[in-house]
Amino acid sequence: MKPIYWKKWMLDITDLYGTNEIDSNRKKTDITIVSQLPKNTIEEKYHMLKKFKTLHINLEQTEEELLKGMNRTTRYQINRALKETFEFTIVDDPSSKDIEEFVRFFIPFAKEKRIPACSHSKLRSLGEEGMLVITKVLDDKGRKLASHAYSLTEHKVSMIHSCSARFDFGNNQERNRIGRANRFLHWNDILFFKRKGYQIYDFVGLSFDDDEDEAMKNISDFKRGFGGREVIEYKYYKAHSFAGRAVLFVLSQKWRKRPDFLEYSFK
Repeated sequence: MKPIYWKKWMLDITDLYGTNEIDSNRKKTDITIVSQLPKNTIEEKYHMLKKFKTLHINLEQTEEELLKGMNRTTRYQINRALKETFEFTIVDDPSSKDIEEFVRFFIPFAKEKRIPACSHSKLRSLGEEGMLVITKVLDDKGRKLASHAYSLTEHKVSMIHSCSARFDFGNNQERNRIGRANRFLHWNDILFFKRKGYQIYDFVGLSFDDDEDEAMKNISDFKRGFGGREVIEYKYYKAHSFAGRAVLFVLSQKWRKRPDFLEYSFK
């Protein structure tokens, strides 16, 4: 698996997916983040571990099986969207301009939702390695209604970010239309990656039963509407520098009461 190098808070970060192998030949950074580990097998100093609930959709199913696995509301919204004049676009080799456009579109959505901004550095690094796909849906006036960003790893495609323009409109009817456009976009993304031969569409992130974040629960209900199988994975953070250890310690104190937090070790 290719490592992805990016920056956050003036830290140099290495991103890996699905492996806990951190060999000495890789570029030296402050923190290594290993995502999508199938089980907890970490026993090292200066680390932090979180469990992660996510949703996998099996892309080896037929189109009919995929639709049947959805709940009634999601299926209805997609069928209704298919009758509207939405334009679906795939950018499978995004340029710097494409990435910048996505980041600008994400900023007001993140502010309204009170979620962290997306990392321009990480998206750029994924793009340079050929591991990034950006999708979007436009209306008949050319207005962007929703957009998604995905990372590609072997036979799995994982959603990094999803955003929409629903907060740009005060009209409930228009907001509902954008909600349909967003579901339409997810459905077209799923079919695109299925045709490309990927086996798993990973929605990346579901709330735990004891999570008190109501917004996260609503997002999780939206994702579950597409069917799929709930999976527990693990996310591992390893510090390699004093700055990295300091940041992980601060994060461990901030996150330690969350239902997804497992452990940290700085001894």
